[in-house]
Amino acid sequence: MSRRGKEGRTNDDALDWNWQSLGIGSVDLAETLDGGQAFRWHELDAATYEGVIGREVVRFRNDGGDISVATRGLSNGAPLEAGRDYMASGQAPAAMFDLFAGEPWATAAAKARTPLRVLRQDPWECLTAFVCSQNANMVRIKQLVASLAKFGDSLDAHTRNHAFPNPEVIAGIEVDVLRNLRFGYRAPHLVQVARIVAENGPWLWSLRSATYDDAKRELLELPGVGPKVADCVLAYSLDKGESFPIDVHVMRAMQRLYDLPDGMTLHDVAEFARDRFGEWSALVQLYVFRDEVNRRKHGSD
Repeated sequence: MSRRGKEGRTNDDALDWNWQSLGIGSVDLAETLDGGQAFRWHELDAATYEGVIGREVVRFRNDGGDISVATRGLSNGAPLEAGRDYMASGQAPAAMFDLFAGEPWATAAAKARTPLRVLRQDPWECLTAFVCSQNANMVRIKQLVASLAKFGDSLDAHTRNHAFPNPEVIAGIEVDVLRNLRFGYRAPHLVQVARIVAENGPWLWSLRSATYDDAKRELLELPGVGPKVADCVLAYSLDKGESFPIDVHVMRAMQRLYDLPDGMTLHDVAEFARDRFGEWSALVQLYVFRDEVNRRKHGSD
């Protein structure tokens, strides 16, 4: 009888996966893949996560001080390059700590923890996921994104692995169908955004080469996209390292760490961070967020 891992998966399929080292060092996979940047990664065991990049089912695992990546049955360099791109391998968390050694969040304890990475996701999937994210917790967001993904092609026998549907597919879904799937007020926003993206060809992807201010201005014109959603999409898919997504957790942490004056808005604090950290802002935000959540979990003041 075969052993079963998390979520009922059999472990005897491991031999079919071709693992290749990314050469980027360790990564906190739980916080990087499943901590609020992306919503379609599933923990198979303490070291391994499975998800979808493009039209490939992909696995990442912590492997002796480095991250390895695999797709099933492939032996060429495609999974290696896709994995490096997705993990934004040009980042250097150690260099960030050296550069900002005097900052209150850059503690010895934070530096000693397993590093985080800013992901480089597909802009369309990332945009759609964060339109779903408004006024929802992680469990709910993952449920909504999984429901949308099922409109895409199934990639294997496990029903959760789908190629994310392109804008034309979502643009063609009746709003009432999405409402029946419990998308609520997000339903018309999703269909409207999909139609705009579908009608404008490579526009969304071209924002990678735009300035932060120009790209954010264009995203904010989309239905259902506010400043936080825009900053998440900019940071996690559009190469805008100077983006500083901010929520109540990050706001609380920044006020505590920097003794910010009363009356500062979320926008004010985000601008403060962008001015201070520049192109490192998105990565700094991940560390600030992780530390704040950990403090709250352990009852720290």
